Amino acid sequence: MKKFIVTLCIILVFSNVDTKSQIRTTREIPSLKIKNDDGQQNKVMLADLKVDVVIFGSIAKTTMTMVFDNKTNRDLEGELTFPMPEGVSVSGYALDINGKLRQAVPVDKNKGTEIFESIETRRVDPGLLEKVEGNNFRTRIYLLPANGKRTVQISYSENLTTESDRARYYLLPLNYTSPIENFALDIHVFQDTHKPDFTEKPDGSLAFSQHNSNYTASLHKQQFKSQRNLVIQLPTDNREASGLFQANGDKTFYFLANATVNSTKPAQKKWGHSIGIIWDRSLSSKNRDIEKELALLDLFFKENPNMTVDLGLLDIRFVKGHTFQVRQGNWNDLKNYIKGIDYDGGTDYSQIKAGVIQASNYLLFSDGLSTFGQSKMSLDNPVYCITSSSGSDYGVLKQIAQKHIGKMINLANTSITEAYHNLNTINLIYLGIKEKNDFEEVYPQKGSPIQGNFSIAGLGKRPGLKQLTVLVGDGQQAPQEISIALQPDHGEIDLQQIWAQKKIEALDLQYEDNREEIETLGKQFGIVTRNTSLIVLETVEDYIRYAITPPAELLSEFNRLIKEESIAKEERVADLLDQAQDITKQLQSWWNTDFQQKKKYPKRNKSLQSADYMAIEEELAPNVIVPPIPSRPTASPAAPTLALESRSSDGTLAKSISATSNSSTAHAATSELARAAASEDVLQEFAVVQSLEGRIAGIQTASSINNIRGKISIPEIKEDQAYLQDLIQSKDPYKSYLQLRNQYMGTPTFYFDVANFFFKRGDRDKALLILSALADLQIENADLYKTISYKLREWGDYDNALFITAKVLKWRPMDPQSHRDYALVLQDKGMFKEALEQLYGILTQSYSPEAADDGIEETLVMEINNLIKANKAASSTVTVNKKLIADLPVDIRVVINWNSQNTDIDLWVTDPNQEKCFYSNPATAIGGRLSNDFTGGYGPEQFLLKKALKGKYKIEVDFFNDGSLTLAGPAAVMAEIYTYYSSGKQERKIVTIYLDRNKERNIGIGEFSFQ
Repeated sequence: MKKFIVTLCIILVFSNVDTKSQIRTTREIPSLKIKNDDGQQNKVMLADLKVDVVIFGSIAKTTMTMVFDNKTNRDLEGELTFPMPEGVSVSGYALDINGKLRQAVPVDKNKGTEIFESIETRRVDPGLLEKVEGNNFRTRIYLLPANGKRTVQISYSENLTTESDRARYYLLPLNYTSPIENFALDIHVFQDTHKPDFTEKPDGSLAFSQHNSNYTASLHKQQFKSQRNLVIQLPTDNREASGLFQANGDKTFYFLANATVNSTKPAQKKWGHSIGIIWDRSLSSKNRDIEKELALLDLFFKENPNMTVDLGLLDIRFVKGHTFQVRQGNWNDLKNYIKGIDYDGGTDYSQIKAGVIQASNYLLFSDGLSTFGQSKMSLDNPVYCITSSSGSDYGVLKQIAQKHIGKMINLANTSITEAYHNLNTINLIYLGIKEKNDFEEVYPQKGSPIQGNFSIAGLGKRPGLKQLTVLVGDGQQAPQEISIALQPDHGEIDLQQIWAQKKIEALDLQYEDNREEIETLGKQFGIVTRNTSLIVLETVEDYIRYAITPPAELLSEFNRLIKEESIAKEERVADLLDQAQDITKQLQSWWNTDFQQKKKYPKRNKSLQSADYMAIEEELAPNVIVPPIPSRPTASPAAPTLALESRSSDGTLAKSISATSNSSTAHAATSELARAAASEDVLQEFAVVQSLEGRIAGIQTASSINNIRGKISIPEIKEDQAYLQDLIQSKDPYKSYLQLRNQYMGTPTFYFDVANFFFKRGDRDKALLILSALADLQIENADLYKTISYKLREWGDYDNALFITAKVLKWRPMDPQSHRDYALVLQDKGMFKEALEQLYGILTQSYSPEAADDGIEETLVMEINNLIKANKAASSTVTVNKKLIADLPVDIRVVINWNSQNTDIDLWVTDPNQEKCFYSNPATAIGGRLSNDFTGGYGPEQFLLKKALKGKYKIEVDFFNDGSLTLAGPAAVMAEIYTYYSSGKQERKIVTIYLDRNKERNIGIGEFSFQ
């Protein structure tokens, strides 16, 4: 029985929580309901949770071991997404393989994604943990077995800085509202002179016990239902400065030092009498702690009671909201306005420009996630970035603050009082180490702004150094010196990973300049970065096949097999250019062939068995290719295939798979002769004649008659969904949409349909805003971004489409389709040279066998030649192999693409003779030609007809199979429909639809009419 693979998204939050304010964030246990085929709801539950916390001085290491129980009857693919505190990265990941936890190893991010998806098609057990947009991390687990369990372990280390009350705080959200079957919490605090305490704990029985200078606390419960977080207070000595070091083999050592600046009163920020507030009102901002942000503003206006406030509103545009006058600390009008803001759409920081609102200082309230535009803004005055979301992109906010001489305030891990103090004081600057010749690679870097309590890490050059002197100041007066004694650490905490995290955090502010060094650090120290992931493979053979050094437990077997050379490494597909040259020859041969209708007189209709009928047909027409009649498989495999559809005795359709066939074999017959169709109309058969100069056996083609032209018709989009009917009847459709959205918050088709609704009625701005909300539904989801790009191209919004397709290409450079999507938008924008470079570059790269699905070459050949013909200047500056160049104008061209992997969407075109061109009949009697059948990827599939007969041509798409149901839901399909392609007079229409196999398997998307 075929396994159904369903993707689920589980949200788990590890980020710090502000425990010193009265505001709490309630987070549910990590679980997600999913829909199966009959619409019933099922759950994957967190059955066991084991948390180990080790604190040594200012360093805390957290290890969370989670057991997920799949209570459904279906195998699932798990996706666990979680944010990390500022400056913290995941440094450990393990997945159970054959009942035992296996540690992950570092790998290039793109390579890791490609390997994971490649192995996934073989139905084995890989695991992948990667960093996505912001400081968010995602682990993909395959598989969660039906009625079975999988164990995942994640570790991270963080440096706990001293707060203003001279204490350090460790924070971990545990306030789950659903019971956990088996819960265990073990805390160890080593070598502390002060007894730690709990300011918040998940259970009243949790308490510390002392053993010499060590403290432990444990909680083990069954069916445990926690309603509070874990917050540990670690008192420190007044003005305490402390340092630890760990020796290396080369006589150098890593160190970590925590320092507190003497309590001289810092200089206060002068805000003047006016300020600008930039309020992010995008959909993702619903996850911010708005009440906490308002509490910060409340304190701000108490201290600055008389101000003029210009409010700017940010989503995919930046507009002025209103100007408010705050008098004697009364800012109720502004507060009520903010409380009434509706959150919708994506975010585009590049829209923030000077002149929209006027101010000498700006407060930006946002999460740093610019999902619909570049993460850069252009303002002339200081910008103070304030975030309360645990999933923020702290690096982006720090970049903006540094560029605009401001600060980044993280409300997610500090109290309102502390946050205002940081906001309202002028930063001190870290000026280096006095003993500069004894230390190197120190982070933060010299000149970085610091708070009153800060930490530094670096490398000591020689043994025996027991003290260092840190220099801080304002850059104008004599620096303050802080002496820090260095004590040996005996291995309880890995200081080198803390140092590496600090260096990566510093380098990440200029990511593009430092990406190679960041990748090197991530791989060396096993830290997840923007371009480094952690991967777990099932077998030693897989580590060899993909050239990845395994964890220690498999290393000896790995080395033995490598020496024996008994395991073949992955063979990359690198011959797309050769295949494209062959395809070009086939296309030229096809194009130079015309097709004549040969009349066949009727004969007596006898009752024949299928086998007898086929035998007679073969005798009458020996060149006819008749497809076999197999049984239909439950799902198409992801490997490149050629599929043939036939009609069985009961009338059902079957898709026959030939693993060795490709587009070359599909069209070999049409190079020299036309295939006869196995049509129900037995009154005609078709044969091939050579070129007839615009006439097919007495039937005139459309291109041979001047007054006959082709026209494209697109059917009206249905509006039969209940929510669209509500909008139709509403006096204020946008307000009704916001009210309805709560029921469909995570449903992409809802936003897609509603965006269509507003666009159809001429409200382009609302349509674009609602469509852009898809970008905020899930972090770094390529399927959703593809959907957005399809619709933007349909609407002619090529500027935004360029940004969106560039994002997908950044996330998925391993897919040739990502490069093609980007290239076509470049062409739409008139950037012909860049478009041609991208299209031709697809053929010169190497891909995994799974990514290089056979058949894209035929589509690329047509598009490369179309570009060359349309813009000679582009072809003169880009070197293209001459064997690919061919003049191939056609009367009809249709291309479909879709947004989901492991999905089989089919293109059908039915001509005026009622012959359908589709995967089992890829070459029709009048010359219709269909490219290879994509059964496991994004497409494309292409239909070509050189000379169109008079009449109508019906275009349909069929949802044959979906092997992966992700957050993106049903598959989004884009069709590009052309008349007179590459003729100099081509016309194009684009249509995008969502296709749901469970509701409407095939649907008409357009029609050609040649009259």
